[in-house]
Amino acid sequence: MKYLQQLKDDLLAKFESQLTADKVHLFLVNGELASKVGDITYTARFLFIDCRDNDPFGILTFIRKWFQSRGYAVPDLNFDSEIIDAETYDLSVDIGLVDKLVINEAGDYHLCPPKVWSESLSDFVPKELADAVDK
Repeated sequence: MKYLQQLKDDLLAKFESQLTADKVHLFLVNGELASKVGDITYTARFLFIDCRDNDPFGILTFIRKWFQSRGYAVPDLNFDSEIIDAETYDLSVDIGLVDKLVINEAGDYHLCPPKVWSESLSDFVPKELADAVDK
């Protein structure tokens, strides 16, 4: 889940003329950690207030490509937008996510890295291993 803060930082850097840090908010909503499975499912919600651009789809495509470029599964993006005027809008983007948690007896946990397909190994493996083997 910490990777979402990096996504927020990257959005602010990419859209620096359209977004300001005080008007970009990140929430985790509608989460579930099932009692018998190590998957945590949740929705990450970005709220962009007073975006100064006439194209909210640029933000959506950036989010999609951001996940893809880091080896994560590309999530479904659901969004709502309130058009304020010809060049200003509010945008809410919901990102449905599933992360794998490993929880030890002491209650500590860590996230498992995302897996990608490795042609060399003919299996899904952590991205770092696939990058090293498939080069």
